[in-house]
Amino acid sequence: MTNDKEVLFTKFLDYLQSEQLPPEYLGEPPSSANIFDTYQMVAEWTALRHEIKQQGKLLHSTQDTLMQALAVTRSDQEQMPMRLEEIQKQALDKFERQQEKFLKDLLSIMDALDQACTYWQEELEALSTTSNSEPATQKGFWEKLGDWINGNSTQSSEPEKLPISESLTEIFTSNQQGVELIRRSLLEILKQRRVVPIPAQGKPFDSQTMYAVGRESRAEMADNTVIQEVVRGYLWGDKVLREAQVIVATQK
Repeated sequence: MTNDKEVLFTKFLDYLQSEQLPPEYLGEPPSSANIFDTYQMVAEWTALRHEIKQQGKLLHSTQDTLMQALAVTRSDQEQMPMRLEEIQKQALDKFERQQEKFLKDLLSIMDALDQACTYWQEELEALSTTSNSEPATQKGFWEKLGDWINGNSTQSSEPEKLPISESLTEIFTSNQQGVELIRRSLLEILKQRRVVPIPAQGKPFDSQTMYAVGRESRAEMADNTVIQEVVRGYLWGDKVLREAQVIVATQK
């Protein structure tokens, strides 16, 4: 083994001491070589160092800008749920205000239907009272209207009172039933939207749902008991859509 190493070392020394021809792919050696300029190398190295410093500063500045943008983005992402919740709340409040206004407009229609039902009921009672009264020589309005429906002459020579036509009663009853049907339909629509009347008649006065527009002395009724409902109140779910305007009893 030792002899093999010595032989290889001897061949390596012979190779170093021998003159070797350059390989063909290197081509001809240059006729002259540029003289090495130390000052130029230092100047180029200084310029390169300065450029590296400038690029480093630019890199740090870019990194800082990127970090700030990432911080803003992270903050926006954290605030996004709160902003969405706020937008949804504003939209819900706007929708609720619009719906409340619409429901109050429907209450105005309901008030008109209540008044119409009351009117036709009073007219029917007045008609019934007129038909049951004693005969008179002078005819009233309902008598004349009944004569007109029956085709009777208002200048009849007979002094006795003619009976009021049953057709007039049927007309009044039909009108009352028609208005009542519309009223119940609207009341059902309001009920589907969680709008219900506030019970007030005969109930103790409740300042949360009622507004007293007057007082009457009633010795037979407990103090602060509602004796008349001037304007009906309504609840919208747990919210008072409109207070009931009432007259309460007082014993003083």
